[in-house]
Amino acid sequence: MAGELVKAKENLKIGQRVEFYVEADDTRYKSRIEDITDDILEVAMPMTRKGVPVIPQQGEKLYGVAVGNQCRFRFFTVFKGMGKKDDRIPIWYITKPKKMERFQNREFVRVRVNMSAKVRLVDEDGTIHAKEIVPIYDLSGSGICLIFDHQVSVPASLGLELNGIPGAGNIDVLCRVVRCEEVERADESVVYHVGAAFQHLPRAVVNQIVRYLFSVQRASIAKGLKE
Repeated sequence: MAGELVKAKENLKIGQRVEFYVEADDTRYKSRIEDITDDILEVAMPMTRKGVPVIPQQGEKLYGVAVGNQCRFRFFTVFKGMGKKDDRIPIWYITKPKKMERFQNREFVRVRVNMSAKVRLVDEDGTIHAKEIVPIYDLSGSGICLIFDHQVSVPASLGLELNGIPGAGNIDVLCRVVRCEEVERADESVVYHVGAAFQHLPRAVVNQIVRYLFSVQRASIAKGLKE
């Protein structure tokens, strides 16, 4: 579900910290806004942990996040080129968004999806439980939140089968259960949100998941703009 849409020009400031995810990459790259024009943002060129400049392809779509005091604002932008600010600071030139989506910090890169998964719970003593089909609450490049009708022990493991991610085929991966939270629904029924981290998921599959989440986010934001 999309959050509140706000005007970018009222919430973007020179010197503000921004973060980027380039398409098909779940690494967060930190930056800051160096200058703002009518249609372009100039941001400090992000670097990898090894100090290597991050240079997207011309016209590549980027998932950006502007950091506010109590929340963050996510937006999509397009890489237009690179240069130097005051002949000394390497920068990106990216399109200035017209709208951004306000959201709470904890929601970043967790995307609500209308999907289900097949799972087998594995207790610490190695007991393997029967296969269950459970709804997915949200998904990220590193883990998943599932909705169970019963409590799940922590720690535990689960075997996960997931289909429906374009280009990823049948995802079959072992996950580590990291939390189980009781949630009361509007009808006063109780379910359990179970968070699990993917274990040893191939990088190519992670990239496909991230690419899919990009498309879901774009559709969500586009729907909000139309409304």
